[in-house]
This record gives sequence, structure tokens and C-alpha cells, in this order.
Amino acid sequence: VCLGGVMGSLEGWLGVRSMRTFELRITRQSETTTALVQWLATLQAGEGPKEDVAVVQKAVARVQHASLQKDDMHWLAKQMPGGYNPVFAIWMSSEKFARCLPSKLHLFHHATSLGGVESLIEWRRMSDDKIDPRVLRVSIGVENVEDLKRDFLEAFKAVLSDA
Repeated sequence: VCLGGVMGSLEGWLGVRSMRTFELRITRQSETTTALVQWLATLQAGEGPKEDVAVVQKAVARVQHASLQKDDMHWLAKQMPGGYNPVFAIWMSSEKFARCLPSKLHLFHHATSLGGVESLIEWRRMSDDKIDPRVLRVSIGVENVEDLKRDFLEAFKAVLSDA
């Protein structure tokens, strides 16, 4: 007796092909995410180019990622020896900014299913009415970190100009 479906040949081949680059993709996503959230946190703290600092401080209220955690870093480093995960959260300074930001980004797709090779962003309130309406969940893909920074800055400027 056979229980469950049998994987097709194409699906099997796609799975094997994916596993061959898995470590490369995960490493790149972790490094890019960590660099991106460190950049956002630095700008939010008032360090960096004045124009960029002003934009981020007006648009972003908070960034949350494991790499920014201050307490229990010894424990966390043991849990994630190969780097941090590619998902983080941004609290925008207003609900309107959170709702509008995904449509202002060019390199990100607005999606609930996170974790692919493309960068994705989700306004969490769309799928969970109990969550703070300012929260965006971001999953970083394999794009260049400088391109993602530029995309975020331009999107932040766009939501601020629409305010």
C-alpha cells in the first residue's frame, strides 16, 4: 500500500538542483540581511549621510532582527553559527507609511510567502488584524545589498512625499 503522492521527475530534479546551491543562497541572504538591517539601524541612530538619516528617522520607527539584539548574544551566536536569518521586521512611523511602502519598492514583491531567492515584503496587517498596523515583514533574497539599500531609500522618500 502506498500512502501519499509520488514526486514527479521534474519536481525531483528541481529539488536536487536547488540543494546544490542551497548553502550559497542561504549564506548570501544572511550576509545581505545583516548588512541591510545594520545600515538601517545605523541611520535610525543618526549616523551616516545627513539626508539618508533624516529620511529613515522620519519613515522608520524601529527595525527588529536577531543581529540587532543586545541581550543573550552569546546564546544566539551558538544557535546561529552560520549567520542570521533573512527575515526581519520594520515598524514604520505610521500605518499609512506601512501600507504604502510595499508598492513604492521596485526590487521587492509584496507577498506573504517568505524565503525565496527574491526579496519580499508583507504588510502584516493584511493577514493578521491583531498585529500592529505599522509592521512590515521583510525577507531578503539574493539581490545586491547596495541595490536593496537604494530601493529602500527611494521608497522611504516616496512615502514621505505622499504624506
